[in-house]
Amino acid sequence: MKLKKSFLLFFLLLECSCFINLESECLKGCDLAIASYFVYPKVMLGSIASFMHSNVVANSNVIISYNKDKMPNNLPVSFSRINIPFPCDCINGEFLGHVFEYSAIEGDTYDLIAKMRYSDLTTVEILQRFNNYDPNHVPVNAKVNVTVNCSCGNSHVSKDYGLFVTFPLRVGNTLLQIANQTKLDPKLLQSYNPGVNFSQTRGIVFIPARGLAKGVAVGISIAGTSGVLLLLICACVRYFKKEGEKIKLPTEDFIFK
Repeated sequence: MKLKKSFLLFFLLLECSCFINLESECLKGCDLAIASYFVYPKVMLGSIASFMHSNVVANSNVIISYNKDKMPNNLPVSFSRINIPFPCDCINGEFLGHVFEYSAIEGDTYDLIAKMRYSDLTTVEILQRFNNYDPNHVPVNAKVNVTVNCSCGNSHVSKDYGLFVTFPLRVGNTLLQIANQTKLDPKLLQSYNPGVNFSQTRGIVFIPARGLAKGVAVGISIAGTSGVLLLLICACVRYFKKEGEKIKLPTEDFIFK
């Protein structure tokens, strides 16, 4: 009887863990991601800080601190990219991203917001999904939800990176060009972006970054998964207690093998 119930516990855990993998796209986000923001002419740093405001970016000084080698005199250079930190959240358990709140001005459209205000970090399709305004006539002072995707990495590819850059592709970008620029192996870049053609002129890719917050994403991902598994184990324990039999819980080593 004990052997039979031990097998039952094992298969319950197996079934539950498989269910999680099928039904959940994310369990938890990570503390930090980076947006690669393309600076158009006449766009002021204060405006960029307003567009990308979050609990990470409270003012322009935060952006300056992430771009000391890219912003001479603390001013963004037109037709260049700057790095902007932002939190990477798990949105509705469906995907990783962050929702910025943009206050519309006269003449705004979804296309203008996506391309000019947010430098292709979002798309018209995403704006339509999370807002109900007329795409061609956004009311003045309307609060527009601007969703930007992010990545917390993939421990199956590598555990060496915990910080990722949301990188909108532009004309001239290729896999080798981005690999050379970031000093990364092209195969590693492609592994983090399976099926993506880096030579396309639009779309988002995720680039692993060295340095800040190394290992954060992997640790959070494992912690989130183990937390859910712990709840499942507790549920199984309650079941067996009702049957009047004490069982030995799996060890942490067993869970992560």
